Amino acid sequence: MMHWNVTYNDPNRWKEVHAIGGPKWPWMDTIRQTLKGRPLGSPKLDLVGLEGLDDLQSMRDALTHRTPVNFQRTQGGVIAFTKVRLEVYAIPIRRQELEQLRAGPSETSATLAALTLEFKREGHSVRIRMEGTKSMVNRMELWFRKGSQEMTSD
Repeated sequence: MMHWNVTYNDPNRWKEVHAIGGPKWPWMDTIRQTLKGRPLGSPKLDLVGLEGLDDLQSMRDALTHRTPVNFQRTQGGVIAFTKVRLEVYAIPIRRQELEQLRAGPSETSATLAALTLEFKREGHSVRIRMEGTKSMVNRMELWFRKGSQEMTSD
């Protein structure tokens, strides 16, 4: 499975999400990482496309508005969170599954920038396309770059 509905605080679903994305960081480590300039929570961008997650994308196709996406760093990777109507979906991604993070111009607006994250799990490729202001895209890209450093390093 590639994504889970985590709207309802079901501990079994969270176990499945964290089994893939990695365990949460202990509370004190979250504070330490934030003080080092590596917060566990990312900025938000507009989610504009999910290639490779067709069922989740088809739910989004019916929407008349964009939905946000943000990430949470775990001990083994990241978890992407997005909302479709009133439901929240988690997409866990192992660190070793990440293939590419690419920033560039937006395909839909001259005033926005785009960020594309690609990962592969068991031969299945997924591309998460996001947009935001250039400064927000830069912040998100920096968040990923800083997070790729070892979380335990000083």
